[in-house]
Amino acid sequence: MKAVFCDLSEFELKEVDRFKSENPSLVIAEYSGDVSSIDQKDHDASVISIFIDSKIDEKTLEGFPNLKFILTRSTGLDHIDLNACKSRGISVYSVPDYGSETVAEFTFLLMLMLARRLNASKTGTNRFARGNDLEGKTLGIVGAGRIGTNVARIANAFGMKLLYNSHKNSEYIDSLGGKKMELNELLHNSDIVTLHVPLSDSTFHMINHDNIKSFKRGAYLINTARGAVIDTEALIEGLESGVIGGAALDVVEGEEFAGKEMEVIRKKENYEILKSVLETNVLSRFDNVILTPHIAYNTAEAMQRIINHTLNDLLAIASGKLPSD
Repeated sequence: MKAVFCDLSEFELKEVDRFKSENPSLVIAEYSGDVSSIDQKDHDASVISIFIDSKIDEKTLEGFPNLKFILTRSTGLDHIDLNACKSRGISVYSVPDYGSETVAEFTFLLMLMLARRLNASKTGTNRFARGNDLEGKTLGIVGAGRIGTNVARIANAFGMKLLYNSHKNSEYIDSLGGKKMELNELLHNSDIVTLHVPLSDSTFHMINHDNIKSFKRGAYLINTARGAVIDTEALIEGLESGVIGGAALDVVEGEEFAGKEMEVIRKKENYEILKSVLETNVLSRFDNVILTPHIAYNTAEAMQRIINHTLNDLLAIASGKLPSD
C-alpha cells in the first residue's frame, strides 16, 4: 500500500517522518505542495492525505487510478467533489473535531479586536479610537455545532446575551439563556454576528444582498467558517453604507488565490475568480475590517490532534479496518 501526503507544513513533515520510521512496512511519499505537485511516480497511491489547499475534482481523480481513500486533514469537505469520489468508489475521511475550542478562542480574539477597534492602528488613530465593552451585548451565533457551542460558553463568561440560528435546538445554549431564532430575526437583533456553519449549497452566500439589510445598524460580523458563506460584494456594500459596523474575517472568497494574483490576471479565464481577488483587496482598505489568513485552527495542540487522527486513520486502513471517522 502506498500513501501520499501533500500540503504538509514543516511540523507535519516531521511527524510523518517519525511515523514512517515507526512503520517501515508502509510506503509514504511526502509533498509540501498541493495535490498538483505530486510526482507522476506517486500517482499509483491508494491513499492520499490532503489539506484545504488541494482541490479534488473529477479531473484530479482521473490521474490517480488506484486511489481508494482520501484523508483530509480538515473538518470541512468543500474542497472535495464527494459525488466524483463516490462514483469511483473512493472513501473520504476527515478530522471531525480537532479544534472546536481552538476556533472558538480565535473567534473571541477577533471579536475583542473589533470591539476595541484595534485595527484603527492602520491609520495611526488607534490612540483615539474608542471601543466598546462586550458585556451586555447580544451575540448572534449562526451554527450551534461544536464550535458555536464553545463560542456560547465563552460569551456567557463575558456576560453577553445569546441568540442562535441552527437546524436543531441547543440544550446547552438554551441553558445559558440563549434563544433560537430564524436567521433574519437574529441578524436584526444582534450586536455581533459570528458564523460557524460548513459550506454547502444551503449555506453558500448565506449572508447576501437580501439579508445584509436585516443587520442591526452598526453590527459586527465575524467569519471563521468558510469564505463563500458570505457574498463579499454584499458585505462591501454593507460596510460602505454603515449597516455593518466592522467585520473580522479569517476566511474570504477566493483565498486560495492569495499570492497568485498575477497568475489569475495572465490566464484571463474566470471573471468570478478575478472578482474575488479584487474584492479581498477592497476589504483590506477598510479600517474597520480585520483580515487574517485562515489561521483560526492553527495552534500547536490542534495541529497535533489533526496529524495524530490522520495517521491513526492510515494505520487502520493498512490493517484492513475502517478509519475512526
